[in-house]
Amino acid sequence: MALVAIGLGLFWLILLFVRYREGTWVDGTWVYIQDAWAFDLAAYVNAAQRLIDEGSLYARHLVAGTFEPGPADLYYYAPPLGVAMLPFTDLPLADSSAIWWALHVGAMLLACALMPVRTVLRALAFAVLAFSLPGLKDPVLGNVSMLLVLPMVVAWRWLDRPVGSIVMAVAISVRPSLGVFLLWQLLRRQWRAAMWTILAGLGLVLVTLPFVGIAGYRDYLAVLGNLSVPMGASENQDLGALALSLGGGEEIVWLARWAGVAAVTTALLYSLRRDREIGYMVMLCASLLLVPLFWDHYLATLIVPVAFLAQRLWAPLILLPLLSWLPIASPLLVIGTMLVLFLVPRSEQLAAGGAKDEAVPA
Repeated sequence: MALVAIGLGLFWLILLFVRYREGTWVDGTWVYIQDAWAFDLAAYVNAAQRLIDEGSLYARHLVAGTFEPGPADLYYYAPPLGVAMLPFTDLPLADSSAIWWALHVGAMLLACALMPVRTVLRALAFAVLAFSLPGLKDPVLGNVSMLLVLPMVVAWRWLDRPVGSIVMAVAISVRPSLGVFLLWQLLRRQWRAAMWTILAGLGLVLVTLPFVGIAGYRDYLAVLGNLSVPMGASENQDLGALALSLGGGEEIVWLARWAGVAAVTTALLYSLRRDREIGYMVMLCASLLLVPLFWDHYLATLIVPVAFLAQRLWAPLILLPLLSWLPIASPLLVIGTMLVLFLVPRSEQLAAGGAKDEAVPA
């Protein structure tokens, strides 16, 4: 069954690659039939090219104060990702997008292989992720959400160890809302693990400084400071967008967004009373609810807490990410997953139950 699930997932991803990469030559330029193909990847590569040509990853109007949530060629990430894209500037987009797609599939396979769950659940996790809506959109767009699954799984497998902190520092540099991981470590008083996260983050800054300089990080902070979430932003699916779609005014939208922050804070604090794995999964769900703009392909990372639920609570829960195809709000799926996490028995309860079962004579 495991091989069948992996085979089906790989076959589906290959079909998507062939379908969406299809294009034609127009006036000497290769034009993709599907406008979405490599949409985000092009922004990352163009930012790296901008760094070479102009000395900055960020468009000047973004640094000056303008925020645009939708148009192409906008780069809002921290400098490390832009620096990592420098080798791609020497390649045509057709080649770089193929390599980027292969990296997505490789990261998916490795992440699922490293999950500390039963073998069949690892295979099903790969197939479910491939057939989910994020499994379609994220590699087609060339976004980084699916790549983030790998460091999340590594941190899960080696929680509170240096390697877990280091990979999550890299993930934080890609998605700042994952900074809640460091807060979670501090709340748990895991001082050594938190120090590794901080040192790894500082190491990333030092490694990238020769490429972007102090000005690169100053520009990044300026871009972050200019972030705003306009009402009705294209494809945004946060709680505020849900309130707006239900007819709420500006005050209701604002209230819905702050209600989400309050819910995340409450869940994080309450998770401190549970075992560390439950707390880690609650933290991952919280990081999704804290993003300034919530695109549906961000749900790719939901496969990590879902695999945990399938292992510790009920195996069919591995299918939860397939609900991303339904016309339901993405944050509701995340909130639902986060609430179910609190139904998972504590690890000490599972251990006691196992010991009790062993004590029963055959």
